[in-house]
Amino acid sequence: MPIVEKSLVEVERTETLEVDGIDVSGDWNTFLKSRVSSDLDARILDWVKGEPQGETISRCWQCGTCTAGCCMHTDYGLTDFNPRYFIYLAQIGYEEELRKYATTIWRCVSCNKCVERCPKGVKVEEVVHRIGSYLTATGAAPESPADRFDRAYTKNLLRRGVLDEAELFREYERLEGRKTPTRELLRMAWTLLKSGRLHTGPLAHRTRGWSRMRSVLEAQLAEDDRAHAPRSRGPPAGGPR
Repeated sequence: MPIVEKSLVEVERTETLEVDGIDVSGDWNTFLKSRVSSDLDARILDWVKGEPQGETISRCWQCGTCTAGCCMHTDYGLTDFNPRYFIYLAQIGYEEELRKYATTIWRCVSCNKCVERCPKGVKVEEVVHRIGSYLTATGAAPESPADRFDRAYTKNLLRRGVLDEAELFREYERLEGRKTPTRELLRMAWTLLKSGRLHTGPLAHRTRGWSRMRSVLEAQLAEDDRAHAPRSRGPPAGGPR
């Protein structure tokens, strides 16, 4: 059997020996070290499969067609972006390795070339995003600018039932820690005011009866967060592998 990882080989002794002019030197009593892994967790696969966008993950047979046709991997040279490998790590539950790609996995541009080419009908783009969502939900991935914008947008919309663009802009700038020059702010405000699309402050609209609807939506959002959150970690579900 070929040995592909030398660190797993344990040699008791090495001898240099020649018999009838033939060199028979070599290692004696060579063994393979124990390779029991206890950090694989089948719950990662269960979580991804349990989401509508991740249910096709089990169809993947690791042919690599998705990665070979991925524009990020091939055209843009981002070799760390490897959809086949992301799916493989999720399938075996290797979270420690998967966490190394917590930021890279979001570089997908949703071109869907992988989906069109997959011979097994895996919705690769959706599955990869679900794996990324798992990393975000477990705190393995840093919150992205898009995540912060979504949070600010939802908070803004829930306040009155109508989006306050100016307030959303200010909140997002605060979250990103940046400040647009006053002259540029005034230019944008004047443009929006002339177009009739500036709804903020005393000009802000409010959806009638929104207070009752808001409580329903907030309760539903909280329920969705609980339902989609990965279960608390403990001993791996499948035990050592």
